[in-house]
Amino acid sequence: MNEQLIKDYKDIEVLKQKYLERTASLSDEILNKIPSNGGWSVGQVLYHCGFAEDGIIKIIHKNLAENKVKLKSDFLSILRSKLLVVFLKSPLKFKAPKVVSSVPEHVSYDEMKKYYKKNSVEFQKILNELPSDLEDKFIFKHPILGLFNIQQTLDFLGEHYQHHERQLDALLGK
Repeated sequence: MNEQLIKDYKDIEVLKQKYLERTASLSDEILNKIPSNGGWSVGQVLYHCGFAEDGIIKIIHKNLAENKVKLKSDFLSILRSKLLVVFLKSPLKFKAPKVVSSVPEHVSYDEMKKYYKKNSVEFQKILNELPSDLEDKFIFKHPILGLFNIQQTLDFLGEHYQHHERQLDALLGK
């Protein structure tokens, strides 16, 4: 168990908790109100983030179960990972990859809270059980930028949540 990976995921947990705290008092109507410019409602943003994390978890489980975690990460993966982080930090808007862009019309706060908790339990289990000799191996394939090791995956996940925090700020008028 790598303590840095655990710490990095705890930082993501703080963001997730912040999302839930900020939206806990919203009425169902406000949570699901589509903005006038189109785009996603607050609930849909919450769903997308949870769905993306769930997808990462499923891919990691699949790769571990099928013994596909063999290739060691390389310089190109570092470059791709940094590029993705820079892109997510930028103010640019971009469409989510097709695999995670479908969101339901209606989202329940209680369902999102359970979804986030389920993801947290699953991701923490992965981090606690991941053999140290797999930490530098490709474990997740981003739909656009390719293969990442577990640290790069956590970097992406954290930046993804932060990217959507700005979207929530705009939707919530903060």
